[in-house]
Amino acid sequence: MPEYLTAREIEQYYASGKRTLIVDEMPILTDEARDTIRRLNFEVKVRFAGETTETSRILQPSPVACGRGSLKQRLQGEKRLVGTFIQIAHPVMTEFVGKLGFDFVLIDSEHAAMHIETVQSLLQGLAATPTYGIVRIPTISYEYVATYLDAGADAILVPQIRTVEDVLKVQNAALYPPEGKRGIGPGRATDFGLRIMEKKDSPNKETVVIIQIETREALENLDAILSVGFYDMVFIGPGDLSMNLGVFGDFANPILTGEIERIIRKSQERRKKIGIFAGNVDMAIEWLKKGVDLVTINSELGLLAQFVKQSLSRLEKSVTEP
Repeated sequence: MPEYLTAREIEQYYASGKRTLIVDEMPILTDEARDTIRRLNFEVKVRFAGETTETSRILQPSPVACGRGSLKQRLQGEKRLVGTFIQIAHPVMTEFVGKLGFDFVLIDSEHAAMHIETVQSLLQGLAATPTYGIVRIPTISYEYVATYLDAGADAILVPQIRTVEDVLKVQNAALYPPEGKRGIGPGRATDFGLRIMEKKDSPNKETVVIIQIETREALENLDAILSVGFYDMVFIGPGDLSMNLGVFGDFANPILTGEIERIIRKSQERRKKIGIFAGNVDMAIEWLKKGVDLVTINSELGLLAQFVKQSLSRLEKSVTEP
């Protein structure tokens, strides 16, 4: 395998019938090669020492370089995903956190001070990493649903879902006709129009929508909400849900845990994927044991705060002890 891999070589492999290239060491890819890999949904896999071709694992130096596949494909698999929220509105943060090993980051446009231009720049920073970019939009509206998908989000998380009508409103904004009413244009999701014709045959096949259950009204309408089929995942927000149930912040309260377990059970019965927020790693482990498919551990600021507080406490203890 040469040190460099070009777009022309990728196209030659593809034309010969190859869809996956197994290598002993990841070559350097030109920008054109990266674009070609994504366009052809091609994979470059690294065979680790002692592994056969059949057992080779995908090396993930970047989402384009390794042909990571879409988030839709990942959600349909068996591997459970772990990520964190992003609150700092700067592309360096998504690029940095995206290289730490998370499966995804969840850019929080609902509670952090960022709008479409900022969110798009964060997604562009993330593009240099193997990590997926999910965006939590501020509220249910065509502007936020369609525009954030056009900005290149791998998925959107829609907060404050309360009724079936809310879900159908999201469907209309997220999906192209005939399934919805979304308009198509030259946004980042189509490489600013360069790949727009790829949407011709199955325009909605890679669109990922996650709805958030976090209110008492949503619990009352849970069966009806779960009966709608277009979205990909139910995401549970324990913080708002605890407030709505009158037990704010008491995450061990059986009133809250009982409702969360009910959401998980009913979602599994409907074959819906399930995500949830966890304040720390221990909580994340507990929810994963209960069968959730995706967990978001705190945020980059929250994890930083936890580490700093623990470190300072250890330092203070070591200094004061005889």
